[in-house]
Amino acid sequence: MLKIYRATVLSKLEYGCTIYGTARKSVLQKLDPVHHTALRLCSGAFRTSPVKSLYVECCEPALELKRQMLSLHYYFEIQSNSNHPFHDFKLRPFLIRLQNARKSFIPVFFTRVQDILNDLNLLHLHVTPEPKSNFPPWGIPVVHFLNPFKTFIKSDTAGIIYQQIFIEHRQEYNDFIAIYTDGSKSSDHVSFAVIFPNTTFFFKLHPSCSVFTAEIAAVLLALEKISDCLERKFLIYTDSLSVLESLKSFYIHSHHHPLVLNVLHLLNKLASRDFNILLCWVPSHVGIVGNEEADKAAKLANTITNSTVPLTDFKKYTKFLFYTKWQRQWDTETDNKLHSVKPHVQPWPSLTTRKADTLLTRLRVGHTRYTHRHLLFGEQTPMCSQCNCSMSVKHILSECPNFNSQRLKFFKTNSVDLSLLLGKAPHVNLFAFLRSIGFYPHI
Repeated sequence: MLKIYRATVLSKLEYGCTIYGTARKSVLQKLDPVHHTALRLCSGAFRTSPVKSLYVECCEPALELKRQMLSLHYYFEIQSNSNHPFHDFKLRPFLIRLQNARKSFIPVFFTRVQDILNDLNLLHLHVTPEPKSNFPPWGIPVVHFLNPFKTFIKSDTAGIIYQQIFIEHRQEYNDFIAIYTDGSKSSDHVSFAVIFPNTTFFFKLHPSCSVFTAEIAAVLLALEKISDCLERKFLIYTDSLSVLESLKSFYIHSHHHPLVLNVLHLLNKLASRDFNILLCWVPSHVGIVGNEEADKAAKLANTITNSTVPLTDFKKYTKFLFYTKWQRQWDTETDNKLHSVKPHVQPWPSLTTRKADTLLTRLRVGHTRYTHRHLLFGEQTPMCSQCNCSMSVKHILSECPNFNSQRLKFFKTNSVDLSLLLGKAPHVNLFAFLRSIGFYPHI
């Protein structure tokens, strides 16, 4: 149901939000009830359930957060396209003065984006411009790459065999100067290295860049350095098969990584100057000396290059930042019943049947027919006769001594944690326990 909602309704709510997002907050809030009602219908949660719980249970953020993310994506699409009419747009001084003087003045798109960039600490980030010229159909470069290892499966082949094959390969191409490139990515470090016979270049990229960007940036730098050389025959080795395949199958795909286009343009330019440049794939971590040196150099890189971030990488990075922001907001909701069960914002698998999934959602959110119906009917809060406290899902499942024998039977313990019962993989005997205590029909 969530897939249907996202495809048919949410897509319409989000369409054009970069434009209508400039409306007043009171107008935009009229869309929220549509979003909340849909999430309740999809999850089976009751009307009394807190909306913040709905967002996390369905892993679907608030509309305001989605609008900010989509506005940022569109802004950087404008920045990456030099032909866009708003590419060099600057707010006129009088408009800035008007916005500052009149707080009731509705901020325009670019002002809103600047606030988002400031909030996410992205003002320093620049997107990679799309190459100005594409290739005409008759001028699309044909790239082939060498792969002397293609008949071998890495998991079944010893490193010494790869090393021997590589030695034989180098003997065949000994008149070509060998250049080794490699990219590296960890949680907060993205870098690449290029190893020439007598020189090593290694640079650090922005942490939002993908490992693909690091690998293709290394190949691009190698070509830029080659263009200054007197020699004419070079062989570039990379352990990234995806980079080589993207260069080879350029004409198949309609959307291209900007650095792939830059590499192809540079290869064409060097070919016209009588350079003979070959590309070759080598397996990583099998003891091929040049590749191992490039890998080590890439991981040690600390010099930040003035490179930009490709739009595809940027979109993934901003999504990560927005979800981090959402997680920080959720971290403060310590009184929320769902928070103890699901402290991290992430998608959880659904159960095999709609009925079981709905019941589990209500238990996780902590709002069931029995415990919260009184809010809709204006009745008294149901009380536990033995404990003299208000009834709650937590009390029924893990606290009330009335059900200790059933807990022992189904969970093998008297004290059971809610996150173990209702977590990502709910306890196999959960519903059997609920039936045995008679609570199942009242969820």
